[in-house]
Amino acid sequence: MPGAGHRGAARARWLGSGLLVEEVDNTVTLIILAVVGGVIGFLIFILLVKKFIAFIIKKTQEKKKECLVSSSGNDNTENGLPGSKAEEKAPKKV
Repeated sequence: MPGAGHRGAARARWLGSGLLVEEVDNTVTLIILAVVGGVIGFLIFILLVKKFIAFIIKKTQEKKKECLVSSSGNDNTENGLPGSKAEEKAPKKV
């Protein structure tokens, strides 16, 4: 088939300032730039989703965390081990 897949010689255009510019097809360049931009955008999207999921997991774990120190004021030192309870000092009489 004549002309199938072959466009012939590239057209040249005279700019008037003494320059002869050859017109080229930028389709491949545009496709490459679109793919590179898409990959970069996809990576940014994946990183943002990862950060968001980690943030949600962190927040839900903070709510489920149990308090290890009782703040009720009850003294649970029933066995009377030395140093387990602060010793109360009698006020000094002058």
